[in-house]
Amino acid sequence: MRQKLFFAVVAFNFFIGGNMFSQKVIDCSSLTWNIWLDEAAQWVDDSLFLPPINVAELPVNEPTIGWEKLYKQKDTQTNLPATVEEYFWGENGNSTGIAGNYTGVSWFFTSVEVPKEWRKKHVFLDFESVRVRAEVFVNNKLAGYDLINGTPFSVDVSSFVEPGEMNKIAVRITDPCGNFAWRDWDAFYWGDQLIPPSHGFGGITGGVVLRAEDDTHISDVFVKNGPDLKAIDLECTVTALKGKGEQGKLSYQILDSRKELVKQGTIRVGAFDKTKIITEHIEVEDALPWSVENPVLYYLNIDWESEGGDRDIENVRFGFRWFEVKEVGEDKMFFLNGQRIVLRSAISWGHWPVNGIYPTPELAEKQITTAKKLGLNMLNFHRGIGQTLVLNYADELGLLYYQEPGGYKPNETDLLQRWKREKLLRMVKRDRNHPSMVIYNMINESAREPFENELKDMAEAHRVDETRIITFTSTYFGPKFHQGECPKTPAPFKSHMLPYDHTIYDFGWWDEHHAGGPGVYADDFYNKPSDIYRHYGHPEEIVMLGEDGAIGTLPRLEFIKEELNKNDKRGWDGDAYLQMYDVYDEYIKNKGFEEGFPSVDALTKSIAKNAHYYQGRIIENFRIGNTGDAYVVNGWEDTKVENHSGIVDIYRNPKADDSIMAYYNQPLYVAVKLRNKVSAVNKSVLADFFIVNEENLHGDFNLKITVSDTLGVVSHNLIPVVVSGGVKYGELLMDEFVISPRHPGYSLVKAELLKGQQVIAKGRELLFALDEPVWKFENDFEVADTSGNVQKLLNLIDGIDYSEYSARKRRPVKSVLIVGEDIQPGFVKGNFRMDDPIIDWISEGNTMLVIDGADNWCNYFDDKEIIEYRGMEHIDRNWFGGNYFVREHPLFEGLPVNTAFNWEYQSLARYNRERFGLRLPDGESVVGVYADHRKEVFTAVAVIPVGMGRIIVSGLDLKGAISSGARSAIVARKILMNYLKYSLNGERVTFKQKLK
Repeated sequence: MRQKLFFAVVAFNFFIGGNMFSQKVIDCSSLTWNIWLDEAAQWVDDSLFLPPINVAELPVNEPTIGWEKLYKQKDTQTNLPATVEEYFWGENGNSTGIAGNYTGVSWFFTSVEVPKEWRKKHVFLDFESVRVRAEVFVNNKLAGYDLINGTPFSVDVSSFVEPGEMNKIAVRITDPCGNFAWRDWDAFYWGDQLIPPSHGFGGITGGVVLRAEDDTHISDVFVKNGPDLKAIDLECTVTALKGKGEQGKLSYQILDSRKELVKQGTIRVGAFDKTKIITEHIEVEDALPWSVENPVLYYLNIDWESEGGDRDIENVRFGFRWFEVKEVGEDKMFFLNGQRIVLRSAISWGHWPVNGIYPTPELAEKQITTAKKLGLNMLNFHRGIGQTLVLNYADELGLLYYQEPGGYKPNETDLLQRWKREKLLRMVKRDRNHPSMVIYNMINESAREPFENELKDMAEAHRVDETRIITFTSTYFGPKFHQGECPKTPAPFKSHMLPYDHTIYDFGWWDEHHAGGPGVYADDFYNKPSDIYRHYGHPEEIVMLGEDGAIGTLPRLEFIKEELNKNDKRGWDGDAYLQMYDVYDEYIKNKGFEEGFPSVDALTKSIAKNAHYYQGRIIENFRIGNTGDAYVVNGWEDTKVENHSGIVDIYRNPKADDSIMAYYNQPLYVAVKLRNKVSAVNKSVLADFFIVNEENLHGDFNLKITVSDTLGVVSHNLIPVVVSGGVKYGELLMDEFVISPRHPGYSLVKAELLKGQQVIAKGRELLFALDEPVWKFENDFEVADTSGNVQKLLNLIDGIDYSEYSARKRRPVKSVLIVGEDIQPGFVKGNFRMDDPIIDWISEGNTMLVIDGADNWCNYFDDKEIIEYRGMEHIDRNWFGGNYFVREHPLFEGLPVNTAFNWEYQSLARYNRERFGLRLPDGESVVGVYADHRKEVFTAVAVIPVGMGRIIVSGLDLKGAISSGARSAIVARKILMNYLKYSLNGERVTFKQKLK
């Protein structure tokens, strides 16, 4: 089968090697295609067929309304690519979640004029990709059939087209099932048959071209790279469609990026049967290497001429580059073009806006430029095959790629085994000329050893492309799989193959997933140089963290709204984003957050800053340890359904300021590592200093350390250090530098690496300090909590006097009642809604402070009809994430405000805390709550007016934070102090909700 590769340049598509010079190609993608849903079509019980296929033996499924009526269905017109979900999502009347999906048969049809000069040619219809099944009809006759979604295939339509006439092309697409998130481990059902899983978007998902060929023509070109950066090995296949190929010549030219000739030659080819593979070693003396920093591309033009007059011209774009694993001492490392490279990537699930499954040229380019702005040097096509258009831009702009076919994991039936093998091999063959493509992986998260057929597939894929690395799996370790952690010994799941090495190794590739994130960066992620989170001292193997640290955050809703408003097409996800925008916009305006967050975008960026900062700091940890080889963020783009842990949204907008992650991805800087980023004033904090050095800086230097706070410079020191350079990309310069913050607030620690007076590298770090709370409250508080939790919390802090609540005595005016989880007997009197002395007492001008059991108390207040309460929502974790955001208010005096909770609030924002939001339409919201996948915003801290008094309700886990004993819990103690202080001294509430 001839497999042409699609290649996008600016605004049009053409094949790499697509005979653009001989003009034997018609771009059918730009034609007007019509889409019609054949909802009456039967498909569930169809038999399924894999290559090789004899179309003449297949059942013929014509449109249920007949051909004549089909061609009159012109309500939905488009160019290609296109999906049903792009145009028909929610046609059933429900667009919520995945309810608007269409499964079944659809028709994509058009007409094309075939040149009369093609009468003596072999004519092919080439598809870049479809999903799932394509039955290809030409002039109402079944001409082709394919099941392998996301991959190129060709249909010989020579006996079906009528040159010199308009020809009808109709593609019957069957979309039987599919997912809209990332799951690809269990087989899906097509009726009673199992098929490999894939994303649930049906349509023609790539370009389509019609091409004409002579009997002998070029059917494949493979440019093979090797360690010699000034040479390639050409592997060109010439095919004779009639079985006998005449002798001829193969001429080639290599052009540089300016399209200037740098090499040419001619190869004589003798007569052959069916196919002839022609090889040639080609050296280019002045060749420049392709790299991430300098992606130099070359063009190979190949001209085939047979003695009988057949001719074909192909063009392939390539780069001189070599990616390999090398052992330096006892440390295995990645090398690109002879220089060590530490890979920094993110997993992309292959989702795109509106259509779901393919990018526009603008978004494909944005995918690459955004990754580079963030400082990444690679991306992963994760659990789903990638798109050629994206790889083209990666080639042009300089970004490496790691790729999985997706859906390879199921192995239960012969159909599944053959299907996944065919998809894997097609993927490898399709992408083997892209310099950006460096690693193939067969399965994501296979928590088992490979089957025999899978090792055979690996070997076969390596034969198709022996120039690259291929691995069996990148995985996590549950308790039953190698006792919960990746072993540092040989194991079959580590099976991998290296370039030009046909051995399958079971040692040398150590890859472990930590998919879930902690919610926020915390002090215990760096303890000392010998205790670094996400550093693994195992140099004997490649050390890769294949998925790390999912933290759910909001997309750039305001940007997305602006993009969607440019046209009326909402596709599969547009309505969901617009609804989310409206919810956050309303909350900001109606709940008093507008001053702190003047726009929805200001809020979403602040929330996402937390995830970007976490990933940056962990990447830094990974780099300074020096033995790590690849770190992969979990994940890249958001999706409408399920996963919001992406660091960019579906439109590839960075969800926070791109400079945050870019800082920690610099090739050269001083990493300042504080062992505590949150501390008390005048308490010593130790700092360690590392060099991140990918520029071979080496020699003697001076390290200048400056500490300053809001009042100016606290100290500065000059310390001689030695930098090793070479492949030592992370190195400790000095440790245990003592810092003692003088004042509450931020202190800045700056480091400069000096050569004489010249600053060679620099770095920075922030420390947040607070005064230890000094309590001067005397008998101002009563506590009512039969669980004893509030009392235990207050007893952890010296200086707070309180008395136990007694139902038998009258509480004084201007006092504060602190309540906890339990609503105790005797506290509440009467069954009538308003018959409650406590509420009467609050109304007189007193304060009740709820610091535990907020949900119970809000239900009680709702019963008493002093608030409207609609329940609580637990904030989920990891890719189902959530976080708090706080505005300026006396309750948070002396703390960061008008921000989402970040590392300063680590004692409260971590996923191991009890985190929830309250549905409180009433009162003054001080802390809001983003809860992922909820089209509403919640409240965590509120001040609720009751008569002349108020109730302060807090849903923050102060108890868990303060009882943890962590140094960073000083922030939680400060919040508690603020609660108590405000409860006694705060002004009477006058907050009024703004009306729409």
